[in-house]
Amino acid sequence: MNEDMMKETRSKGDIKSRGLSDMLHDFMEGHAPLFWIIFSVVTVLVIYKSFSLIFLEKTPYTWDDVFQHYTLALLCIILMRESYKGQFHLGFRIERFGLGLLLCWPAIPFMCLNLLTGLSDRPIVGESLVLMLLSNFAIGLFEEVVVRAILLGHMMHHYKGDRHRVLKSVLYSALLFGILHIGNALANPVNTAFQVVYATGIGVMFAAAYIRTRNLWPCIIMHALVDFCANMGRIYVQLQPDVEAYQEELMSVPSLISYYLPYEVLTMIPGIVLVGAVIISLLAALAGAFILRGSKQAEIDELWQEM
Repeated sequence: MNEDMMKETRSKGDIKSRGLSDMLHDFMEGHAPLFWIIFSVVTVLVIYKSFSLIFLEKTPYTWDDVFQHYTLALLCIILMRESYKGQFHLGFRIERFGLGLLLCWPAIPFMCLNLLTGLSDRPIVGESLVLMLLSNFAIGLFEEVVVRAILLGHMMHHYKGDRHRVLKSVLYSALLFGILHIGNALANPVNTAFQVVYATGIGVMFAAAYIRTRNLWPCIIMHALVDFCANMGRIYVQLQPDVEAYQEELMSVPSLISYYLPYEVLTMIPGIVLVGAVIISLLAALAGAFILRGSKQAEIDELWQEM
């Protein structure tokens, strides 16, 4: 069913009755940027952060965190499928998977940078390892579904026919991806500011990879691996109900580099990691711009002919 037939079908249905999905569809079509600002803020900074503060930060066990991310991702998918009567493409496909992984290569330096402070010589706790794999995959799935498959995909549809369609869609989705990391600003404003910057940079790269492939799996996998490496220290700590004891043990996990560097240098590592992340994010943004270079526009237009 093409776009004109969809609109005709909706018009006939509107004569009889207008459901919530029809009104939502009309608002998304007419006010896409405003809709995604409201949706992102409500979903991520209100629902997710409120749930986290009430429940998730009361315990080191994050099985509920895993469930929450999968649930929110599913609800977002249902929202788009219902609003567009199953016609909205979400990127869960096999084609161009290898190309997508190749285009996501700037994520590898992020992994290495995170491993710099995460790897330890302690024995790995099996349950913690399984939990961290599931948790970070759930986060990668949720954020890529919302920001890349849905938000970016919808903006590509919204700006169809605009000569700056790709640029507007990428910048809009990347900026929102960065801003949505502002949730920890009150607790640590400096680190949060850096996180917003490098999330925006790597967001450009992920957006570019998705636009070139319309395959979401590489973005999900690489995103999950970046987050897993950032939380590597948790796999060495046994889960326990005492939150303070858990956090204290987590902080005491020795990094491998602590055995090789003097204390004066070790105190500089957090700052080096933050600055390094910003530099890498800028390189990732440049890589994203190259991925979407002018010579690839015909290929992109053909790939994005339909929703």
